Amino acid sequence: MTENPNPFDKLDFTLEEALKVDEQLISRRPRDGRICACGHPAMRHTITSGIVYCKPTRMECKCKVLKVVLDSDDVRPFLRKTEGAGAMHALGRGMAAAVKKGINFKWTIDPVCERCKKPGPVSPVPVTQNGISVSHATGYDALLCAPCREEV
Repeated sequence: MTENPNPFDKLDFTLEEALKVDEQLISRRPRDGRICACGHPAMRHTITSGIVYCKPTRMECKCKVLKVVLDSDDVRPFLRKTEGAGAMHALGRGMAAAVKKGINFKWTIDPVCERCKKPGPVSPVPVTQNGISVSHATGYDALLCAPCREEV
C-alpha cells in the first residue's frame, strides 16, 4: 500500500488550518490545577445537588467533600489510589510523583491539623464521618498532625 504524501489532499481544509484551530481551542481552555484533599484533581469532581462525585480515572473515588489544598502545574501525577494514610494516601503519593517528575505545585491552604488546629506538619488521613482514622478510603479525608493521627 502506498501512502499518500499529504493526507489532507482528501479534505477541504489544510494542515495549517487544522493546526491553527487546534492551537486556538487548546489555548481557550482554562487551566485548572487545583487538587482536592482526596488527592485528585478538582476538575475530576462533579457536584450535583450538593452531592460530590469524584472519578479521577476508570476508578471511582469515594470523596464526599471537594476540599482544595494544592495547585499544580500538571495534575497527571494526582491520579493515584489511597491505600492508607500519609505516604500511602493518594495526596501523598501524587505529591511524591509530582516532585519526581519535576512538576511544580504549592499549598493553597496553610497546613493546619484539622483536629487540634495546630499549624505544622500534617498528613492526609482517610477518616470516618465521625473523624476516626482508618486505613482505607472512606470519602472523608483530613489533614492531621502526628499526635492526632495516632490518637484517633
